[in-house]
Amino acid sequence: MDITQLQSEYGILGHVDFIEGAGGLPFIAIQNQNATGLISLHGGQILSFKPKSENTDLLFLSKKSLYEDGKAIRGGIPVCWPWFGPDPKGLQRPNHGFVRNHLWSVNKTASTDAETTIVLEFTQSHKQETTWNYPFVLTLEFTLGQNLSLKLTTQNTGDKPFSITQAFHTYFRIGDINKAHVLGLENYRYFDKLDQGKQKIQSGAVTISEEVDRIYEDVDHHVVLNDPMLNRQIEIVSANCKTGVVWNPWQQSSRKMADLGNQDYKHFICVETGNIAFDLIQVSPGSSHSLLTHYKIEKQGSSSGKTGG
Repeated sequence: MDITQLQSEYGILGHVDFIEGAGGLPFIAIQNQNATGLISLHGGQILSFKPKSENTDLLFLSKKSLYEDGKAIRGGIPVCWPWFGPDPKGLQRPNHGFVRNHLWSVNKTASTDAETTIVLEFTQSHKQETTWNYPFVLTLEFTLGQNLSLKLTTQNTGDKPFSITQAFHTYFRIGDINKAHVLGLENYRYFDKLDQGKQKIQSGAVTISEEVDRIYEDVDHHVVLNDPMLNRQIEIVSANCKTGVVWNPWQQSSRKMADLGNQDYKHFICVETGNIAFDLIQVSPGSSHSLLTHYKIEKQGSSSGKTGG
């Protein structure tokens, strides 16, 4: 993609700049009076969001991330589509689908002093024909202001229905994994992927003291990540989804990941929203489905509607 052409067509003076990022990939640098952000067109992935009132980014991004075609970037908010997790058909297609591994195009940019909107698009192409045989248009809308919102819309442009699973695989930056905890999942059922997929019940807040990989069923659309080390709590409000994931690879698994530092597990947690596992979404010809998630940072102890810990 030609950075100069993108800047000429979609850049907004003082708010939206197209730049050459890591690995020579096209990035979008965003700033307004409330926040700064960074989006990679590779993967359609937001890598950074920092309100002006915060000293620390909302998102974790590994310093060892790979920035290559066909490779996912470790951190920010990767988009998992049209399947979450391993290839559901066992055809050795990439984990979490293919849209996080390739370039998206720019559909629209808009900005006021207070808020900036970026809309990206991913469509069926020759490159994907061997992995997905249904015509579609996928749009991803980012809204950056005092808060961050994402909206992923799947449109079926063909004449046959298809089914998807999907997720925002959000990496939150935290001060200390031993002290952070997630509220709002108490008493919900989850599948423990590290214990042969056994179904269990969440007791109390979600705390992390070892590797965790859980899929929660029929969850509330409002959970809170409490981070006392950074003196903040992050509200996660979602719509049009029934499942969530909490994941941290801990020490042993981190060492097996070339794009993650050995100590990085201490400073992030993935709290993911989406349509996962049995929450299968069927999209009929000519129809669409949208997944929405909204992130808000508040100082520790302010009202969030969630208590515990």
